[in-house]
Amino acid sequence: MHMNFYKTTNPDDYGLYFYKQIGLNCTFEQPHEQIWTNPDVGTIHIYGSLDEIQCGTGDYTIPTDLLAEFDYESAFLHFGIIYEGITYSLVNHRLSPMSHPSAFLAVEQSAGGINCWKCGQRFRGIEVSIRMKYLRNDLLPFLGYPKDALDFIQPNIRYHNLSPELRGILSKIEFLLNQRTMTLALQKALCLEFLAHLLNPKTECLSTIPASSDTHYIYVGKRKIKMTQADFEKVRKVHDQLEKDAGSFVTIYELSQTFEISEQKLKAGFLELYQQTIWNYANNLRMNQAARLLRDTDCNIHEIAANVGYQSPAAFTNMFKNWCGLTPGQFRAQIAAEA
Repeated sequence: MHMNFYKTTNPDDYGLYFYKQIGLNCTFEQPHEQIWTNPDVGTIHIYGSLDEIQCGTGDYTIPTDLLAEFDYESAFLHFGIIYEGITYSLVNHRLSPMSHPSAFLAVEQSAGGINCWKCGQRFRGIEVSIRMKYLRNDLLPFLGYPKDALDFIQPNIRYHNLSPELRGILSKIEFLLNQRTMTLALQKALCLEFLAHLLNPKTECLSTIPASSDTHYIYVGKRKIKMTQADFEKVRKVHDQLEKDAGSFVTIYELSQTFEISEQKLKAGFLELYQQTIWNYANNLRMNQAARLLRDTDCNIHEIAANVGYQSPAAFTNMFKNWCGLTPGQFRAQIAAEA
């Protein structure tokens, strides 16, 4: 297998190389924000700076096999959610999965290695990176913690299954990025909230449950659910179907029958892969579509409600307000005021 190769000792250069290698062009640039796009590949949206805090979302498909070697001294706290896509590491001339769809957190310290991406694979997710020097000297003292408060996190170990509180903060960051309403102050405040939850001794925010390449066990209460790679592939197909037609309000039973997987495995597997329930995921798709229509079109509320699968405009309005804290009318007015 032929792969494009690159080596870097700078995390900013690493990002630029990756964007350009997959064919993205910088189509929007402000002092703290960049959007890289290509209609045939997808989009990466970056906010902030790796000198302090940088967050970003991505939804793109790898157009060619590529490989990047990295070796830099800078230390970062990385956390996020991978909804789709697998990054590989090249170790002893063999490809080994390094990251898979899940929530994650890691302290990257004096890191080095070779990452690989396979042609045709789709990636979708959100990631936040905080430089450890800034975290120790500014964020931890602001919260009243000593500089070594995060030393309980083993460096270069990937933690999975973040707590619901931590995933909820990531969802807020993702929403602000998607709506183009992120600010440096909001970004810092949400990272402080994330750290406060992470350091709360009364909560268990992290676990290092390993992912088996063939069989994986998911614990739901006292139940132990065995998932194979074939099961996870069916869950991914359900995910893709929801993306194509989120407004259909299909039931979990109907999905399980269509894709020949038990309801129990479907619900547990979906939560494991995408860190949210099937209903929440489909609802987020519907509400994001509604937000885009409110922002980009002159459609009235009845038309938008019908477009995202609601027969009752009142039910749609209540759900939209529960989703973002604003009614559709208030949301449209706020977007107009900020334009």
